[in-house]
Amino acid sequence: MKFRKTMLLAFIILIVMLSVGFIFWQHELRYATPTPVPDGFVDVPLGAEIDLAAWGISSDRSTLLHFFNPRCPCSKFNMNEFRALVREYNEQVDFFVILQTDDDDARDEFNAKYALDVPVIADRDGRISDMCGIYATPQAVILNDASRIYFKGNYNKSRFCTHKQTRFVDIALDSLVAHRPLPVFVQHELTLPYGCELPSDTPDGEFLLSNLFNQ
Repeated sequence: MKFRKTMLLAFIILIVMLSVGFIFWQHELRYATPTPVPDGFVDVPLGAEIDLAAWGISSDRSTLLHFFNPRCPCSKFNMNEFRALVREYNEQVDFFVILQTDDDDARDEFNAKYALDVPVIADRDGRISDMCGIYATPQAVILNDASRIYFKGNYNKSRFCTHKQTRFVDIALDSLVAHRPLPVFVQHELTLPYGCELPSDTPDGEFLLSNLFNQ
């Protein structure tokens, strides 16, 4: 009887440890390395002209496209950084949120949750992300006033926006509005996207568990 109780306790402890380890991997370790490049991905270089008029995205000012996946914990964590950038640069830059979702209610849910006065565009089949060469979230694309890519890539070196010197989108916007070239060290980081794969590049259900844990 004592042996059975010991084995049962050991089994319960093992299950708990495995569950904690899986959750830690799901929310931390899987985002510590660059996002896998999807099959068939075609890169889009800096300086490429992007025509997004079909989605109502056009401006004679600089534009920031914020790629957001409502099922991605990294995207949710990044919203404080994005909100701060909107407050700081909205007089000089037009902001658009690009939702990576097929959910018809996602735009209303985004506006209700984050209360940002920013247009929200549904990228249902990943066409906007493909045109910009984006395959992870949270990511940003900054277009200059000629609709050419000035910056595309991570908001920061990892999922945590804690150091000014690694807040790449902030640095890029500061350089753009000052009419300076994009710093070389920022350009170097653009080849290493971190975060979640886009729904358009992953099998159905990829983010189901993380979504349940982040309601």
